Amino acid sequence: MFETTGKPFFEALRAAAERRLGRGHPCLAAIERAAGEGGADATVEAQATLAALDPDMRASLMADAHKALRESAVAILGAWQGGRVRH
Repeated sequence: MFETTGKPFFEALRAAAERRLGRGHPCLAAIERAAGEGGADATVEAQATLAALDPDMRASLMADAHKALRESAVAILGAWQGGRVRH
């Protein structure tokens, strides 16, 4: 599940954070770990660094990430399960 939804989300969030916060920001490093490792610890760390940001900056980063995902055919098709039936 992480590969199809979590990884693309954190990659989009990483791009937004790099653009808005810059390469040296600690939040970017945490998001990069979450995008790369995908483990629970890395995800919790990324959430904590995001929670520490100014609410307006956090909202801007999330808006940028969601916009990137909406406009990315790869992200949309990667998350789509096709005709598979889940039980």
